[in-house]
Amino acid sequence: MSILSGIEIHVDDWLKTAPKGKPPYYRHRAAANELTRRSAAITGTLEFLDTCYSQIHQNWLDAIDAGYSKPSRENWRWKRHLNLSPQNKSPELKLERAIVNACGENWSNQMPTASGLVGPAANKRAAVDLVYLHDSTTYSLIELKVESDNPLFAAIEILIYGLLLVWSRNNREKLGYDVQAQPILAANKVTLVVLAPNVYYDKFDLTNLNSALNNGLDLFGRQNDMKLCFEFRHLGTDYQPSLEPESIRSAIAAGSRIWGA
Repeated sequence: MSILSGIEIHVDDWLKTAPKGKPPYYRHRAAANELTRRSAAITGTLEFLDTCYSQIHQNWLDAIDAGYSKPSRENWRWKRHLNLSPQNKSPELKLERAIVNACGENWSNQMPTASGLVGPAANKRAAVDLVYLHDSTTYSLIELKVESDNPLFAAIEILIYGLLLVWSRNNREKLGYDVQAQPILAANKVTLVVLAPNVYYDKFDLTNLNSALNNGLDLFGRQNDMKLCFEFRHLGTDYQPSLEPESIRSAIAAGSRIWGA
């Protein structure tokens, strides 16, 4: 069982992409290519977000009925994971650690979102790659990509974590969360971000998806007394695989949005 059971079906229903490969179809590059070619606007985003939110809540209620409700106290905690085993060759993890090490105390990483919500072994790997603290009530949740998946898949990943944040914020007392230990649950402005090197976005144009997410998140946020928005961002051209601190800081500073104003 997963707190996210059923969400993938809702994503495919909302996007209406052709069923290529094994479901969920949005995971495949073919779906991102189809959205790139599609000229029609993506509609029904608020209804989609409401449906996903309700699905998360129902999955939690089902877990309670099954006799389980022990969310991890580590969910949504601010921690900085600075070290990485020399044996770990993941370019994303290397870049993630380099950003947190180079860019200061306002950066956190690997923030758990859903561990233990519906069972002791469920959703343990559901974590936000990077979190940036703008001020005490304003955060960015960031899905970092280097050489894996595609921009559509990455956008849905961070969108789901955003939904989990809103749901956790609204149910924090029932979940036993504490804004002193988990200050992000007091956030009232959150930006959901896909961050990647320039080349990651080559051959795609997800302007329609960017617009649909921002329009839907604006309305969904208002329903939940929050300001929510979405961004695709690229690392600046100074980004170098060497991961030197100055190179990383320059890349973050020079990065900008794509497919949106």
